[in-house]
Order: sequence, then structure tokens, then C-alpha cells
Amino acid sequence: MKSATLALALMLAASSAFTAVLRPDGTVDWTRYHNSDDAETLLRELVARYPDLAKMYSIGKSFQGKELWVLELTNRKLKPPEEKPGYYVDGGIHSCELAGAEQVLYLAWYFATKHGAEPAVTRLLDTRTLYLRPKFNPDGADYCLTHPDSLRSTVRPWDDDGDGQKDEDPAEDLDGDGAITTMRVKNPNGTHGVSSEDPRMMVERKLGETAGQFYLLLSEGTDNDGDGEFNEDGVGGIDMNRNFPRTWGLPYQQTGAGPFPLSEPETRATLDFLVSHPNVTGIVHNHTAGGFLYRLPSTNPPADHEEDDLALVQMFGDEYTRVTGHRVEDSYAGEGRSRHGTLISWGYFDYGVIGWVPEHWGGFGQDYDGDKKVSEKERLRWNDDELGGTGFTPRKEYQHPQLGIVEIGGWKRKFTQQNPPPKLLEKEIAMKVPWFIYIANASPLLRLVEAKATALGGGLFRIDALVENEGFLPTNITERALKAELAKPVRARLKPSNADVVDGKAVKDLGNLPGTRALRGPGFSGGGAPAANRRDVSWVVKARGADASVEVEVVSEKGGTERKQVPLR
Repeated sequence: MKSATLALALMLAASSAFTAVLRPDGTVDWTRYHNSDDAETLLRELVARYPDLAKMYSIGKSFQGKELWVLELTNRKLKPPEEKPGYYVDGGIHSCELAGAEQVLYLAWYFATKHGAEPAVTRLLDTRTLYLRPKFNPDGADYCLTHPDSLRSTVRPWDDDGDGQKDEDPAEDLDGDGAITTMRVKNPNGTHGVSSEDPRMMVERKLGETAGQFYLLLSEGTDNDGDGEFNEDGVGGIDMNRNFPRTWGLPYQQTGAGPFPLSEPETRATLDFLVSHPNVTGIVHNHTAGGFLYRLPSTNPPADHEEDDLALVQMFGDEYTRVTGHRVEDSYAGEGRSRHGTLISWGYFDYGVIGWVPEHWGGFGQDYDGDKKVSEKERLRWNDDELGGTGFTPRKEYQHPQLGIVEIGGWKRKFTQQNPPPKLLEKEIAMKVPWFIYIANASPLLRLVEAKATALGGGLFRIDALVENEGFLPTNITERALKAELAKPVRARLKPSNADVVDGKAVKDLGNLPGTRALRGPGFSGGGAPAANRRDVSWVVKARGADASVEVEVVSEKGGTERKQVPLR
């Protein structure tokens, strides 16, 4: 602890702008949202306090030059990180989906601080490596936390409306409440009227309705470019979760996908990282909102996926529902309407692993009457009861430079609809921890159960080794990885010292080992082969002296590496 304290003190001294995120007692204030500097600070503090577990490094720079930090978390005293199965988790690819980034920060803090205290966390970090990237899009997150508008894209200037100008008509906080709400403009042809139940509520005008006052509803701001539209070309416009190469779409197929696949430094850094870390066994890509989990299929129809892989997706998704109570649904939107260029599709088809997209926060309002729906009236009651009215700005008259008298007000959606209000943040992200542990611990896990030498006479020895995959998943992870020849076989290697291999090759291909899932048989209910997840391998060697020995090494790209030293005597 003294060394950790010293490291923290040195870090403090090196940066006069440093503001601690980790409290002296090891806790964090999860009732606030953290910008990219805060996130970096927390990662550095975790590294300083837990040097045997945590290491951080940048995998590139954002469009604006911010570092793209990853926290590598594992018990490195037991084995190097790259020799364990890995899991990649990121958040915040969409600028104002801030709870996704907080989820990753929470996982980093939780796993680091609970190692050695909670058995499930201890086993996870002892046997696996986590790659945690809280700020996929630090430029956008920082913009979102300092500006009233709710940005989805990267901040790279982009011509959204095709008029040859970029970002020329953004939203504007005309009433100064810190949010972009709604302008209602009196108009006889208006689409909405005021509800008789609550004057804050607007209701759609019925067909043929003529009696009453009607309004047009517009996004708060001005028509900066004089084209008759309001806020149609705000900051940025490239959706980075449409910028990945699998089924990337041109603008007529997919708006916001960027000029070409991986055009953005953040998306390119992602694939560079994953390709250079072949031990990664799965991907979680944290978003908001809606309170559900997107699963595969994503950009391709179900028929393009292996049937067994979809059964696995169903199984893991059911566990998400069990843990959180939230629903799970396909990301695939249907032929001709599907998303193009998503990370989890690339992860499956071109990397061979299963990816997930939690859409955090479905708590915008409360079902007071138990009809399993949340009405606008119930949302307003929730705002009054839970938030003290702070989530909704009362409408006030404003002299608009182009529209005359308008009324501005309505939901502050960034921290009501899109993200949890700060006081509800920790509850939302803490509930997902058991599921993250579950899916990361499901990875293959190679074990060298036994390695022994049997004397044959004349200086000859037979080396026998027993290899087992004690993880749930096979070492190939998916059937897709086998079909696309992405999965590398498990290899056993004999390294003699003062001895020679005289029968067989020193390196032997063991194929891919099923995991314990195979022991469950069809439907995961039993009946599998009792040793389906094991392989035997042997060699014959000749010793050249009394101090002869061999090292048996088994290597699986996704299942880890194991070694044992065997003396020849």
C-alpha cells in the first residue's frame, strides 16, 4: 500500500489540474457524470492503487486529439494478460449516451476494488483479462457535458442536409435553462393542442378537429441558414456505430455512416486493438436508452448466422433478463431497414465472437397504474415525485427573432429520457455487474491437467499430457469462427532441455476443444460425452544427461496458455 500511495502522490504532484475521483476510502461518487479527464483520472488512480491488477494505455487518438484510454484489468501476478482469455467492453460511442461510459467506469472500479474480497470477481481477474474502454468517443462526451444539445454523432463537421455547408444550423438554448427543449408556436394549422388533464402535456390534433388553440412544435433554436428548417444541421453527423466495415452502407442505405468504412480514428483504433488482441472472446458495446439488450442478429438476417450460435445468444440473453428484468431483442431491423456497419456484426462475422449492446436506462417515468405502459401523464408525475420537477422546464413566452412570440419549455431529455438522472445512475449500472461477470467467465479456459514422464529404458521417456477446456465455451467460441476459418487450433508444444524429441513432432495440433457446454448435450440438458472437453497428447524423447527435462506448453488463442516443467528421471 505504501508503494501505491507514493505512486498516487507522484501523480498528484505531476499535474496541478488533477482532481481526485477515487475517494480516500476507495469509493466514487456515482451521482455525477464524468468527463474524459475525470475518466482518465479514475483509471490512473486505479492503476496507482492496484498496480498488480490494473494497467492503462492509449490505443490511439480521437478526432480532436484526445487519448483513447483502455484499462487492462487482470491479476498479472499469476499470468501475463495476453495468456488469459480476454473480454472487451466499451461505452459512449454515441456522444450523449453517457450512461454507457459510466457503466464501463463502474466495472473498472468495482472489479479492481472487489478483487480478493468477492469470490466471483477474484476468480474473474485471476483467470481472465478485461479490456475496459470507458470513453469510446471522448470528444462527443465532453461536448455533451458542456453543451445543451444532445449529440449522437462524432463532432467531426458534417453536412447533414446536403446544402454544401457543415454544422451551420445547430440547436440553441434560447431560454438559458441548460437544455434544448421545445418551442410551441400558435398556428391554426398546428398539429397539437394543450391537454385538458395537464397543461404541460401536448396532445395530437384529431382529424377534422377545428375548435381550440393549436400549435406547431419545433426544436428550440433558430433557422440559421434560412432554409425554413430548424436545427437540421447541428454539430457533427457521423454515427460511428455505422462506420464499421461489415455491411457498411453508402448514404442511400445508411445515413451517417461516414465517407468510407473506418474513416474515423476511433473506429479504426477499435479494430486495430481487437485484431492485435486475439485473446478477446466477446464484446460488450454499452449504449442508452430504452432499458433492454440488443443481441445478434444485427446487420444481417438470422439465416446468415449459424444456428448453434443463435442458440447461444438466446441463452446468454435469457441470463440478462434474469439478472436485470429487462427484455432482450434482435438488433436486426429487417430486410431493407437494417442497420449497416455495426461493431457487433463485424465482431461476429469477421472476428468470430458474440457481441452485445446493452441499451441502459428504461426508467423514463413510472408505471403507476400497472398497465405495463408509461404515459406522458405518468412521466410528469414521476418528474414531480422523483426529481422535484427539475426534469421539465415550464413553458414561458419568448420573443423569437423569426417566429415572433413563442413558448419555450418541455422535457430536459438528456438526463430524463436519454440517461438516468444523476441520483439514479448508480442503481442502473450496478444491477448489470452479475451479468458482466457471467459472460466473461463463460469464455474457454485451457488447463494442463497433467504432464508426466514415463521411463521406457535406454534413456527414452514417454511424455503424456492431458489438456482440458474447463470454460463453458469452446476454444473456437462460435461456429462462425470455424466456418470462416477464424479459429486457430489448440497447440501443444514440447520444449526439451538436454533432450531430443525422437518420435513425433515437437508441436502438435489438438484442434479446437469444446467447453463444458458440450457436456450438457443437445439443448444444454445433459447427455454429452463425459470427456468431450479433454485431449490427450504424447511424445517420446531421449535424454542426453542426468539434468534433462522438458517443458509442456499448451496454447489456445482464446483459451489461454498453460505450462508445466517435467524432469526426465
